[in-house]
Amino acid sequence: MPTTLLRARSLDELKAKAMALGPHAQLISAEPVKATGFRRLRGLRYEGLAVVPDLDDAELATDAGARLTLPELGPASPQEDVGAILQELGAPVMLEDSPASAPLRTPGSLTVVAAPHDAALGPAMALAEAVGAQLRTSGLLEAYNVPSLEGRREAAAARAEGTALGQPIVVAFGLGRRGWTATNAAGAERLRADQVWLVVDARHKHADTATWVAAVQTRLVVHALAVVGVAETSSPGTVERLGIPIGWTDQAPVWS
Repeated sequence: MPTTLLRARSLDELKAKAMALGPHAQLISAEPVKATGFRRLRGLRYEGLAVVPDLDDAELATDAGARLTLPELGPASPQEDVGAILQELGAPVMLEDSPASAPLRTPGSLTVVAAPHDAALGPAMALAEAVGAQLRTSGLLEAYNVPSLEGRREAAAARAEGTALGQPIVVAFGLGRRGWTATNAAGAERLRADQVWLVVDARHKHADTATWVAAVQTRLVVHALAVVGVAETSSPGTVERLGIPIGWTDQAPVWS
């Protein structure tokens, strides 16, 4: 089922946008966000992910008598109400008291750490070690003695195993060459991650990094950055201009 990122000024508007996607649309997450950097907006805004099942999935739901419906969001409400909605949906709660740059520790949750070539492996290993997660590889990345997974079925199987063992899942995803970013990010999208982290190099030109990040964001909702090369540049703070929370650097993790 393809996912669609929705942005709105209120929960009512978010609900309306999801409903406009079709009768079987399902809003699977909703969170208040305050944009930073060049994405700064006035006041509180909302972002959500909606899925629209393909024909086969919709028919299965209808046959089972379980039509996919939108949650009853009601009028714009405080953050506590949004958290309750997400808990009912079984979705991860990422509000201001649980920042997006904090790694997920919930058993069975799945975090994708994506980067060109093999640059995702090191930060993904550090993240997995920090939260006690199972490590996997995917996309155009393989590592000795690290299991790989591809597609939503294998991702679902990994989630089930993680839940049974009480561990989250961290996936190091190789996006290949920068020119292939948008195409290969579609493979990461199919994993339906709860969080997506991007690995960016503080030594690269900001314009090049911003272009690459924008290409990723055409397919993925990005929750945090893992920054490498911090000690090898005189301007490590330029990555903050990307407007995405920094969750880890190769100098020290940001999370507590």
